[in-house]
Amino acid sequence: MATERSWKPLSLFYVEYPEADAFGKLLAYSSMVPIFIIFSIITLIMSRRDLHTIFYFCGCLINELSNYFLKYIIKQPRPFPNIHLGIKSSGMPSNHAQFMGFFCAYIGFFLFIRLNQRSFSRQFTTFVYLVCASVTAIVCYSRVYLLYHTSTQVLVGIIIGGILGMIWFLIVQYAITPIFPRFTNR
Repeated sequence: MATERSWKPLSLFYVEYPEADAFGKLLAYSSMVPIFIIFSIITLIMSRRDLHTIFYFCGCLINELSNYFLKYIIKQPRPFPNIHLGIKSSGMPSNHAQFMGFFCAYIGFFLFIRLNQRSFSRQFTTFVYLVCASVTAIVCYSRVYLLYHTSTQVLVGIIIGGILGMIWFLIVQYAITPIFPRFTNR
């Protein structure tokens, strides 16, 4: 049984996986994808100072705040608190799943609506989206496999994140982007 094994932390960001489980270790690394995405966004903001990227980052922050408040309100425990002793937050909804749901939805709309207006091929945008969706699925699966969340906590997280990602993209694309010139022409 998974709960009886010895658990070893992945020391870079303290993600635990079953000791001697190579697949679990790989999934532990995949659990760090949201952190790498955030660092990538911050790097893009610092290097390009692109307003759309800045507003995407603002949406990520709103998504994270909503997850914090939902966890505080729902207070559903994690499935195996005796394994992951260092984690004090609630499990519902999964923060990783919600972040990845937001990311996948926003990127999907960005690729097929915003980039579709440019010269990118449909095959290219579809390929990029499938990679993003696959990475999202792997991160979400890792949260269940590593016993951090139940499948319901992950499903609720990805649904909430997906809805917030879609809404935020539509707000940025149709309400905020038209006023970008006001920000840049000062």
